Amino acid sequence: MMNDANQNLWKSLPRLDKDCFGCGSENHSGLRMTFETNGSQIRSRLTVPSQFRGWSKLVHGGVISTILDETMSWAAIILTKKFILTKTMTIQFQRPIYVETALYGIGSIKERTGERKAIMIGELFDHQGNLCATSEGEFVLYTKEQFAKLDILQDEYLEAMAAGLLG
Repeated sequence: MMNDANQNLWKSLPRLDKDCFGCGSENHSGLRMTFETNGSQIRSRLTVPSQFRGWSKLVHGGVISTILDETMSWAAIILTKKFILTKTMTIQFQRPIYVETALYGIGSIKERTGERKAIMIGELFDHQGNLCATSEGEFVLYTKEQFAKLDILQDEYLEAMAAGLLG
């Protein structure tokens, strides 16, 4: 759980992909998540707008899954200093999450196996500190050269990410 007494330990992370649904600063249809790190965890604070509701006033389960995937992904990138892709993830919904409610997600490493695999943990809390959903995911780790061969990112994004997030 987040400890605000250590607020000064959290450092904001740069936003590089302006169009990403999860973290894109210019994606007006997205979540516009921002991230911080304290060196051992990643944190994102957000409020999910009502456009992402599922049934009644609940946040859609797919959006909750996206928040947890994005949080674990950023944790994997920053904490392993590698490029990543999500291989698998599981989610446990533990309590209702309502739209227009302040939330925060925490991501961390559960286990690192060799150079190519990390098991990540994601937790999503409401503004009162109640644990609402958890996730565990397996992430494939790549060097910049390995990731370049996949032809996912344009060269300028690949270089910016390597310098801004992994450097």
